[in-house]
Amino acid sequence: MKVIMILTNGFDPDVRVYKEAKYLVSKGFEVTILCWDRKCEYSSKIEEVVDGIQIKRFEIPSKPGTGFKQIVPYLKFMKQVRKYLKDEKYEYLHCHDFDGILVGMLVKERKKKKLIFDMHEVYTHYAYAKNVFFKSCFKFVLRRVNYIIYVNDEQIKNITEKEKLVFLPNYPEIKTYLPIEKKKQDKMTINYIGSLRDYTALKALADLAIQREDLKIGLYGIGVCYDKLREEYKDTRVKVFGKYNGIEQSGEIYRNTDILYCSYNPEVENWKNAYPVKLFEAIVTLTPIVVSKDTKVGEFVREKGIGELIEYGKGQSIEMAISKIMTHYDEYVKNLKKITDDYCLERVILNLDKIYKEKG
Repeated sequence: MKVIMILTNGFDPDVRVYKEAKYLVSKGFEVTILCWDRKCEYSSKIEEVVDGIQIKRFEIPSKPGTGFKQIVPYLKFMKQVRKYLKDEKYEYLHCHDFDGILVGMLVKERKKKKLIFDMHEVYTHYAYAKNVFFKSCFKFVLRRVNYIIYVNDEQIKNITEKEKLVFLPNYPEIKTYLPIEKKKQDKMTINYIGSLRDYTALKALADLAIQREDLKIGLYGIGVCYDKLREEYKDTRVKVFGKYNGIEQSGEIYRNTDILYCSYNPEVENWKNAYPVKLFEAIVTLTPIVVSKDTKVGEFVREKGIGELIEYGKGQSIEMAISKIMTHYDEYVKNLKKITDDYCLERVILNLDKIYKEKG
């Protein structure tokens, strides 16, 4: 049995997509991921195999986050996918994110093929979601697909097709992070790990390294703020590490992380209601976490006693939270140990069996 996945990024790798595809390969399915390489970073890897997963990339230049300027490249990607699938035999079309499912619906020709919408985000909180056209289009998608994969309850509040729902949260695979023991370091190390996109939050953390010589602060990842942060802190103690491989390097990064900083602007609706994958990575790696107040993740962290809440963008609040964690570090780790087994991928990945019933 063959599964085609549609992904509108270059598979860097996309950790969520990788975990799902790897599981299906382990169950005997043949999996091919059709990727849109917008940045044209993989000219030497147009086609490759990663842990049994077939990767096929389409190099179509486009800059993420540029709105309507992406429409023409998007249509070109859609055309390329349609052409590729024309003579391809497959049983499942698994589409990631809303832009992925639109491609899937427009290229899928055989009615007998199962169509899966893998929702990575809460789309209804974006500004464009208020548009009547988007609302109608979204409802149409939900009616037409066979299954809807979701990561949290916020996504499905207004979805009536409950029989199609499959819960698959962004829990990490524990073995990726083994061994989880922290490395001994000369200073307490606070890291941000992820997309560098909230300049206010990241600057507030980075400025602490200038004030506190007893702290090491690192920023891992790339994003819209990467160049600005790298230039601003190039001659300071802040380490802006840049791009990393989430599958191969995450374990080592977390072993060198004493406290995880995961603060986002609570006035952005999607960030206010999100449960970022970094929360669950912190749990399985026994890493106390610092998050913003007035957020869903903040409520969770307070309830479980696994970190501290801060005022968004306020350096003094961040410093107080870090000092408290440093003083009572073992207590936070103890609380993390109580819940580690509840938030690992191994507990939920089997939910995919509801969709993929027939093994190859």
